Amino acid sequence: MKINNTFKFIISFIIPQLAGGLGSYFTIGSVKDWYPVLVKPALNPPAWIFGPVWTTLFLLMGYALYLVWKDESGKSKRLAYWAFGVQMVLNTLWSIIFFGLHSPGGALFEMVFLWLAILATIITFAKISRPAMWLLFPYILWVSFAGYLNYSIWQLNSSANLGQMACTEEAKLCPDGSYVGRTGPRCEFAQCPDEANNDLWKLSADDQTGISFKYPERLLTDYIFTQSWPPKVAVLNNGRQLNCLETPAESSLPQRVAKRMVDNRTYCVKASSEGAAGSVYTTYDYSTIKDDKLVTVSFTLVYPQCDNYDDLQKTTCKNERTSFDLDSTVDRIIQTIKLGSK
Repeated sequence: MKINNTFKFIISFIIPQLAGGLGSYFTIGSVKDWYPVLVKPALNPPAWIFGPVWTTLFLLMGYALYLVWKDESGKSKRLAYWAFGVQMVLNTLWSIIFFGLHSPGGALFEMVFLWLAILATIITFAKISRPAMWLLFPYILWVSFAGYLNYSIWQLNSSANLGQMACTEEAKLCPDGSYVGRTGPRCEFAQCPDEANNDLWKLSADDQTGISFKYPERLLTDYIFTQSWPPKVAVLNNGRQLNCLETPAESSLPQRVAKRMVDNRTYCVKASSEGAAGSVYTTYDYSTIKDDKLVTVSFTLVYPQCDNYDDLQKTTCKNERTSFDLDSTVDRIIQTIKLGSK
């Protein structure tokens, strides 16, 4: 049965898009949580670049397949079809291994076969259609660059390079006679029972602006750390309205905006994250209306990647992330703010 070129054109473009869609199923979740915390090489592009690049490459693949399929020179196409199909399967498999299984090492090994399959596709396509061959050159160049990125990420994030050490078995005597040991990523002494319930907060006062507020000297957490601390407070005198343009749930951008409610008080929370040295650094801006003024509290927290620890610490780390109520802590800080007359 003779298939018309229109049908060939449509199917040729659908095949790569289906493979890309299947790969993206395993990519989306990891791009939001696992991938941002990886240590990356200097040449690593921003995360938003990958989507447009792969969309373009899949379109080029589809058109190359169409040129081969519609060729009527009588040349054998069996090897060309096989090579194209194998590289499509390996392309999808790479996404599953790297993003789905969180295995840069396994993905690097698989990428060798992907690169060879692409080369075989180029060679077999060249015997049928030279334009189809050239359309695949951006593909193999990008995969070659991706191989460099894959190798670098694998090396930079191996356990040997993360510098993780076991804490010493020292103990601190608490006032109540109990002992606590070192714990957490920084191997600090755990808090004594009386310290854990200590509600002492420090006072921060700015004589120039007349703004004062109270804040906890440190968070009562073992796997979440403060960096830009104490928080910075900014006040906009004419800010009687809180405008909050929320980020869509499906967005993969590193900066997200969301509206939160704490005890019937509305907050607009902007969080911007970037990964470095096995941790995620997240800068927060909490904005709300207080005394008819727009008040914004800004600070940065450090979240070490829980998966870098052994099973016991990993579970403790993840449980702490789930139970930690940052919104309530910031709300309490904001409720202590006193705005001067200056």
